[in-house]
Amino acid sequence: MIMKNKGWMSVLFLFILTCIAIGVRIYYINNLMDKVSINEDIYNAAKASLGANGLVAAFADGFHMQSLYIYNLYLAFLLFGNFTVAGVYLNILYQVLTVLMVYFIVKNISNRYIGFTAGVIVSVIPAYVGSLAEVTMQNMEFFIGAALCAVVSFIVRIFYNRYRRSKKVVPDQNTVQTNVAVVVDPVICPVPDTSMKEIVLDDLEDKKVQYIENPLPVPKRREHKEMDFAFEPTGNDDYDLKDMSGKDFYDIE
Repeated sequence: MIMKNKGWMSVLFLFILTCIAIGVRIYYINNLMDKVSINEDIYNAAKASLGANGLVAAFADGFHMQSLYIYNLYLAFLLFGNFTVAGVYLNILYQVLTVLMVYFIVKNISNRYIGFTAGVIVSVIPAYVGSLAEVTMQNMEFFIGAALCAVVSFIVRIFYNRYRRSKKVVPDQNTVQTNVAVVVDPVICPVPDTSMKEIVLDDLEDKKVQYIENPLPVPKRREHKEMDFAFEPTGNDDYDLKDMSGKDFYDIE
């Protein structure tokens, strides 16, 4: 179950992307950013929201992108106490969320590994990181556009998965026809009648003598030779045995 459901891998990728995006931007603020520029219209509108209720002042002219950004800047000002600092940290929030949206967009289109790679690339683009020093609506607009694209890609992915499942459940008609086995009519052949055949003793297998071949090597047959040679005895051949003194103890005369 753990191997099939890889949701934990997506959570891990999101955590790593968040750490990379925040780390790169903190490094840029501490080492590379020398000044911060804030849009004059946004600054004046944000200052005007301080005298009255922030939500009412921000949306006094109706709901639009600038009023939404001014309200978010007002909330950040309440936390940090300075519009410039609040605008920089608000840009960090929008950029980190945009990086995560890029991950979801590419993941829905392809897979989570390519999505993670795309998120890392977007999080370290120098021009994108450098826009932290400009307190404008640009980063918020990027985030809203990325969020809308992520929602659209998610919906498309759902319909695509349903379409694939329906293709697997309902097989193609051509496939069904090719898989049907062709039934061939059996051929009827006449069988000869052997019920009245005469039974011969030689036809019975159990009555025959079964000879087993000798598996051992057979010795070569040699020609018979007659032993016709002999010793012809002489008159003195008594085969006596004598000791050293010349005495014969075995005289067989």
